[in-house]
Amino acid sequence: MYNNVYGEERFLTARKFIANKEFKRAYEILQSISDKCGEWYYLRGLSAMNMGYYEEGEDCLKRAKFMEPNNKEYINAYNQYNSYRNDYNRRSYDYNRNRRYDSSGCCCCCCGDDCCSDLCTLYLCDSCCECCGGDLCTCF
Repeated sequence: MYNNVYGEERFLTARKFIANKEFKRAYEILQSISDKCGEWYYLRGLSAMNMGYYEEGEDCLKRAKFMEPNNKEYINAYNQYNSYRNDYNRRSYDYNRNRRYDSSGCCCCCCGDDCCSDLCTLYLCDSCCECCGGDLCTCF
């Protein structure tokens, strides 16, 4: 499966780190492996994704899938990433479209009315929360 005994041992160690959510340690141990096979790209992709390096992670998962097209583990990881990305893009599109074409008009926050500073604060907090994937108040 792997090119050499040392690589196999490090791949197993990297898998253990990933299983324990120690993605930085897995990422670092993979840097010490010079023979880059499908397993290397797969593990590097998983660790990169979980550290927030999405572009690198996507590239690595795609390459692992390309190098070993019959490996279901690699295919599933890549497809799962695409599913998450597509869902995020859909929610982002819907959110922005709903804000743009909301027929209820603008709230007093936009009009400069001093009577609603609490509402403005709540609206801003809700907007920030939604940018991170949450929803503080569903009425905005």
